[in-house]
Amino acid sequence: MRVGIAGKGGVGKTTISSVLARTLARRGFRVVALDCDSDPHLAMSSGIAQDRIDAMRPFLERRGRADAVAADENATPLELLAAHGVEGPDGVTYLLASRITRPGGG
Repeated sequence: MRVGIAGKGGVGKTTISSVLARTLARRGFRVVALDCDSDPHLAMSSGIAQDRIDAMRPFLERRGRADAVAADENATPLELLAAHGVEGPDGVTYLLASRITRPGGG
């Protein structure tokens, strides 16, 4: 199952995503939560400590007009999760899609 949460800013997307991810994990589903927001707070709202969030490596890196996988493009999904994912409460694995590193970079 794949679920995407989208909408206007400030309507609760992060809160709903956090609750949904943890609820599904508690029910036995394997959950990977990918934060695609330009100002990512999904991991924080799910209870991950700030120092672990700061250490998260983005899954994608900006390259010109396109996003590219930051790791070896031949890596398996499990290898990418191990390299970029952070396990949080209830066994949810969190990934950052990308991170803005300078003004105008998003």
